[in-house]
Amino acid sequence: MGEQVSGASPRGTYLTVADVLRRELDTSSATDVLLSESGIQGRFGVSRTTARRALAVLAEGGLIEPRKGIGWQPRHTSSQPLKPLYQSIANDIIDAVRRGEIAIGGSIRSEADLARMFGASRGKVRQALAHLEGAGILTAVPGKARRLSAIPGDVREADSGDPDRSRSLE
Repeated sequence: MGEQVSGASPRGTYLTVADVLRRELDTSSATDVLLSESGIQGRFGVSRTTARRALAVLAEGGLIEPRKGIGWQPRHTSSQPLKPLYQSIANDIIDAVRRGEIAIGGSIRSEADLARMFGASRGKVRQALAHLEGAGILTAVPGKARRLSAIPGDVREADSGDPDRSRSLE
């Protein structure tokens, strides 16, 4: 999982977490680094309040800035607009359909499985699935798995980020 922060720190655990993240941001060449409260919680084994305080320290230092619906990103990449998380998830699902991983009438994984796979909350996965249902790509029947009802042809070309990343959605 991650680096557990050992016990209480005389400096404050949130400052210790902020220092680790600051070092990573300084040495990272990635332009799409995103930070989230839940990601920090899981990685460092800290509370949401501690994660928020660590992010606030980085934001006050001008290193990161919030992106509504996305998370926190390094300030130097703000000129590159990021898509909302639900849209990235929907695009990854569309990519899987285009690769032939799901046939028409085939079911996709549950919200919980997709949330684990994408490292996102069930709410964001649900939002992505609702987006695909609204576009006529998926059909939902209460109590049953969602099924692919159409091949996304008119849907804008998806950009899932890492072309080598393969996720099976069946």
